[in-house]
Amino acid sequence: MIKRWIKKLLWVPYESSCRRLPLWPLKTTLTYPVDGVVCIRIDNVPTRILSRFSGGYDYAVSYLIDETLMVDTGFPWARRQLKRTLIELNATETISQVVNTHYHEDHTGNNDLLVEMTGAKILAHAIALPEIRFPVELPWYRRFLFGPYVPVDVHPIGDVVTTSQYRFEVHHMPGHCPGHVCLFEPDQRWLFSGDLYIAADLDSQLGDANGPEWIESLDRAIELRPRCLFDAHGTVIVDEESVATFLRRKREFLSKIRDRVFEFATSAQTIQELTRKVFDRRRFVDYLSLDDGWLSLITGSDFSRGNIVKSFLRDAKREA
Repeated sequence: MIKRWIKKLLWVPYESSCRRLPLWPLKTTLTYPVDGVVCIRIDNVPTRILSRFSGGYDYAVSYLIDETLMVDTGFPWARRQLKRTLIELNATETISQVVNTHYHEDHTGNNDLLVEMTGAKILAHAIALPEIRFPVELPWYRRFLFGPYVPVDVHPIGDVVTTSQYRFEVHHMPGHCPGHVCLFEPDQRWLFSGDLYIAADLDSQLGDANGPEWIESLDRAIELRPRCLFDAHGTVIVDEESVATFLRRKREFLSKIRDRVFEFATSAQTIQELTRKVFDRRRFVDYLSLDDGWLSLITGSDFSRGNIVKSFLRDAKREA
């Protein structure tokens, strides 16, 4: 009870003030990878260091498409800088729709700002709606890295999202988490992939990851033959062959984990023992983390190799 009151009276007001006036100045970088698309990246030196240390990829970005559609809203600490950026882009009068590719707070963190500034309708997959409307309390490290999430009303996304120039097919591609969607524009062959890719060899995941579904989603994405891939952490690939190579590399990495889980999950053992066999690495970090990876050290095993191993284990046991 005392802990809850301390949090309510001290920590929550502190977090709220930091959203509006960050302790460290944030920097916005705008890029224009193709006509009609603006990539909005917001970070600073401390957040860049933290994000690199905690996963090897940059903070989530937002994409503004055709001046009216925004894909993902970034992490909560970036609220003040995102507000300034949208004003500078004259986007506050034009944005009418926001798509959350999934419910993680670094992709939904400024939904409330978009509703406040533009009146935009927030859209997400039906499976993701409860997580966005009624978020669970985040572990300390996620609040520290990303900031506090303010829930808003969100609506189920349909099969298609349109702007004046583009028509996006909505593809449910779970694996990174339930309710994860990608947007595909068939004429331009653009794929806004959310966290389908992230990084080819990121071996640690949250507990909501599902390896078998992730592989199936990558297969469906490859079949679309996208010409441009817009990853939610800022990787943009603008050549069909290169996009296919990146997606296949991710699929091969996950497939190797799956195959090793199938190989070694032949008898009763702990997840720790199985994870050690699957990854079979002997670097210092592996000894220090009991073979669960750097991220498990700083997240209390909330983000770990063991999570992706467990997600494949169900299929492995079914095959056995």
